[in-house]
Amino acid sequence: MSTQVIQVVSRKNGELNSTKVKASSYEFTMATRAKWEMIIANEDMSIRSGEFKKIDVKDINVEPDMVAMPCIFSQHAVASVLKIGAKEGNVPVDKERVIDSAYVIGQETGHIREGDLLGVLNLFPIMFTREATKPEKVD
Repeated sequence: MSTQVIQVVSRKNGELNSTKVKASSYEFTMATRAKWEMIIANEDMSIRSGEFKKIDVKDINVEPDMVAMPCIFSQHAVASVLKIGAKEGNVPVDKERVIDSAYVIGQETGHIREGDLLGVLNLFPIMFTREATKPEKVD
């Protein structure tokens, strides 16, 4: 397993942080058991067709060693969830994470209201099939 030095760019308290780490790719196995969590808007927002926006969502707790993937089916008539964001920014998969935002694209011009179902998050438990190297900070 080869390691390489990469730069992890994250945002903390509104400011960009860059950290160099030595890391490697790894393989994992996904379980056949999974969990669905609802992605629910936590604010009102207007959106135009084709517009890309970040929206606050009700917190979703993601346990350690879970992979989160938004469902590809549209759950909202006006917007589709493309990505999700965590309060802590970049967090390793073996740590607990809290999803608090979603990145949506407008399918049509319209409104999203607090409490609207935006999408569904698929959560899959994983186990590593190879020993992964723990990322190390590099000066």
